[in-house]
Amino acid sequence: MYLGTTIQQIRRSKGMNQTEVAQGIMSRSNLSRFEGGKYYPGYDKLILLLDKLEMSLEELLFLHQDLAQPIKRTLHLTLVEAGNRYDFEKLRETSHECLAMYRSTGTDAFYHLYLLGQGVLIQYGHEDQIKQISEVANTIKPYLLEVDTWYLYEFKLLNNFLFTLSSDDAIFFGQRAVHEFDKYRSFAESRTIQQHLLQNISNICLAERNYEKSLFFLKRALPLADKTNLLYDKIVTSVFYEITLVCLKQSQDTTKLKSYLDILKQLDFMDSYTALLEVCRKHLYEEWPPRSEGSLIIS
Repeated sequence: MYLGTTIQQIRRSKGMNQTEVAQGIMSRSNLSRFEGGKYYPGYDKLILLLDKLEMSLEELLFLHQDLAQPIKRTLHLTLVEAGNRYDFEKLRETSHECLAMYRSTGTDAFYHLYLLGQGVLIQYGHEDQIKQISEVANTIKPYLLEVDTWYLYEFKLLNNFLFTLSSDDAIFFGQRAVHEFDKYRSFAESRTIQQHLLQNISNICLAERNYEKSLFFLKRALPLADKTNLLYDKIVTSVFYEITLVCLKQSQDTTKLKSYLDILKQLDFMDSYTALLEVCRKHLYEEWPPRSEGSLIIS
């Protein structure tokens, strides 16, 4: 991928056209050629473009590196698909392929993918080269701690490895992520990553009945769900938000909660609908939908 293509994605994510960005720096046609990989501006003009886009050169290079690795993306997608299909042999095979790529390139991202595959295998009782989930977490945690500035890669990494962390560690790194989010508020891909990460951490908090922290993350996830225009994400985040409010006794009205669940059912997201019903029964009512307030089980 050309560096100009990354510039194009950033520009579009900020809702800016080529004329706006190029004004006072270069012609619109040269910007178009740059974005198409047919022209490369001098360093001074590149810095001016980045200033117009409110990005630093360092941020651009990290974003470009993350967007321009088709092999890494392909391996990641293969791991995800194998995990979703419970294809443990494919998981093992792809994990080993990632390790081989790491050994040949020295790129941390491939080692992280290897760890991801190994972690999923452990989670489902199919241990391979790594036997304990703590071994995976003990590699990822120092990496996240040692990185001075987080970029999109670190947000994705944390989200991918949440299942290996304790709830305390998930909350700790989640709060760090919230602190780091601001610089990426205009980047469309970042909003989706942030929303998923915040929602997943809130779920961990909810499972531990740490409702205050769950609310902390959900309050930040909801506006992002609105901005991503992903209906499913918005509904699921809203369900968890309503559950948390009731658990904190900040609300006793479950009308919205029932409505969100009904929408999931109508849209035929039955797996999610069933799973969320179980969450409601665990945290709110032994019988859901409730017939009477007498079955409320929170304390």
